[in-house]
Amino acid sequence: MKKFMKWMPISMMVLGGMFMMTGCSDDNEPATEEPGKETPAAEVTIQFTYETLTVEAAGGETEMGYTLKNAGTNPKLTGTCSEDWVTDIQGADGTLKMTVAANPETTERTATVTVTYSDDEENTASAELTVTQAAKAEEQFTITIPGECGSTWIPFEIQPKDQSAQYFLNIRPADEMEGFVSDEALFNSDMSDYQTLADQYGMSLNDVLAALGALVSGPMEDYLFTKLSPDSKYCIYCYGVEGGKLASPVTKVEASTTAAVPVDNQITIDVTSKLASAVAFTVDVTTFDAYALAVFNGSTSDADIEASLLGEDVSIFAGDQQLSLNTSLEAGKEYAIAAIGRAGNTATTKLFVTRFTAEEGQVVENLTLDMTTLAFDGDELAAHLGVDELKGTPILFNNIETNGTYTLTYPVTVEELADLRKQVEEQNPDKEITDETLYAVVLNALSAYSSPDRQSLWLASEGSWVMLSMTIDEAQKNYKVGAVNIEVNENTYSPVEEIDKYLGTNSSKVLLKKAGHLDVKKAAAMMKKYMDKKSTYSFKTSIKDMSKIKSMKK
Repeated sequence: MKKFMKWMPISMMVLGGMFMMTGCSDDNEPATEEPGKETPAAEVTIQFTYETLTVEAAGGETEMGYTLKNAGTNPKLTGTCSEDWVTDIQGADGTLKMTVAANPETTERTATVTVTYSDDEENTASAELTVTQAAKAEEQFTITIPGECGSTWIPFEIQPKDQSAQYFLNIRPADEMEGFVSDEALFNSDMSDYQTLADQYGMSLNDVLAALGALVSGPMEDYLFTKLSPDSKYCIYCYGVEGGKLASPVTKVEASTTAAVPVDNQITIDVTSKLASAVAFTVDVTTFDAYALAVFNGSTSDADIEASLLGEDVSIFAGDQQLSLNTSLEAGKEYAIAAIGRAGNTATTKLFVTRFTAEEGQVVENLTLDMTTLAFDGDELAAHLGVDELKGTPILFNNIETNGTYTLTYPVTVEELADLRKQVEEQNPDKEITDETLYAVVLNALSAYSSPDRQSLWLASEGSWVMLSMTIDEAQKNYKVGAVNIEVNENTYSPVEEIDKYLGTNSSKVLLKKAGHLDVKKAAAMMKKYMDKKSTYSFKTSIKDMSKIKSMKK
C-alpha cells in the first residue's frame, strides 16, 4: 500500500520554519573573521616521555624523549636548570639531552629543568621536567693529606672501613681524571697493563695484582707519592678490588705540589758489584725528593753529566734504591754513576758522582747445557704439587744443568718458530740466520718474557713445541744455546712423579708463565731492534722499585 504525506497548509510550514530559526543560538553560528584580522594559530605544547628523569650517581650525558603538538617550522628546544649540576640542555628530533655531573654526596638530589620552545613563526612554549639523581654509594675509604707537600711529593694517609679489604691505590694529574666518565672506566684503564701481564702469564688478573704487590690492605700512614711534577694539581684515589673486579666506589682527594726549590738531599752511591756483566749499586738519600740517575763513560766531564741529567730521556727516582744494569760494560774501562736532585727541569741539589772501573768476570770456555723437557697433564700435576694454577691445560717443564752463570728459557710452537724465522730472514737479508743465532736472538730480544731460572713451568696447549734455552758465563763472553722438540698430548705426558727428581714437592720458586702464543710480527720487530741496537746503559728495576709510593718510615 502506498503511503502518502498528509497535506499541511503552507502557512503552517512557514510558521514551523520560523520557530526553527528562532531556536538557533548565536553561539552556534559559524565563526567569521572580522576584516583585517587573522585566525590565531593553535597553541604549541611539549610532552615528555616521563615526568621525572632518573639518573645514576655517576652522572654523564643522559636523555629523555619528547613530542611536540602544533609545532612550527624549524622547532628548537633549549633549557635551563635550577641547579648547576645539570648543563648542556638541548633538544632535537624528539630527544632532549643534558649533562649531569657526578653526585658527590651520599644523599639523593633533585633539580627542575625548564625547557623552552621556539620556531620560525615565533611561537613559544615551555615545560618543566624533574631530574632526580641517585646518591653516591657510601665510600669505603678515607684519604687525607696530613701535612705540607713538596715540589715532587705529596704525603697521604688512608683509612679503610674494612681493614681486611684489598684495594688499589694510584695518583693521576687532576685534569687527566676529568676524562673518565665512570668509576668502571677508571678501573679498566688502571687494570689494562696488569691484564696484559695476566694474559701473557696465563694467570688471573687478581693473581697478577697480588703477585706484584699492586693491592694493599689495612691503613696506610706516613706514606708519600713521589716523582711528581712541581707546581701541579694531582688526584689521589683508591678503590676496592675483589676477584679482579671493582668492588667499591672510587674515593678521591686532590692536592698540589709546590714550585721547584733547592732541597738538602744528600745522595750517596755505592757500587756493590763491579763485574762488567753484572754491575750493581745502591743509592742512599736523606729526603724523598726526586733525583735523576744515569751511568756514563768515565771520560765524561761533570758539566756534561749534569747537562745530561737535566735533559730528556733520563730515569727519575726517589728514596733509597738497589739497582743493577741490564747492559754489560767493558772490562777494564772506567765509568761514572751520577745523580742530581731534579724537580721538573730544575736542579734542586748539587751533582753527585761515583766513578769505578768495570772488572771482568769468570770466563768459561767450555759451557755445558743439558736440558730436560717434560710434558704433564695439568690437572694431575696440580694435585701432585698442590698448585691450583696448573689446572686446565697441559704443562711444560724445563730443567737446566749448566756450568754457566746465567740462563734464559722460552718455549714456542713449531709453527711460531718457523714463521718467526721467515720474518727475521726477510728483515735481515744480508745476515746469515743459523739456528744458534736465531735461538740466541729470540731469547735475548724476548728476555722480559723468558724465564731466568734453571727450572721453569709453562702453561701450554696440545701440539708441537720447541723449548729454547741459553746459558751464559759470568763474563758474558761465551754463551751456548739449546733446543728440545716435544710433542704435547695425552700420549706423551710423563708421570707426575718424574718432576720430583728436579723439584721435590716444592714448586714455590718456579716461575709459572703462559707458553708461546707469540705475536710473531711484534716479536720479529723486537728481534730486529735487538740485532741493530747499540750498547746503552739502562737499569733493571722491578715494578715495585719504580713505584711512586714510598713509606716515610725508614
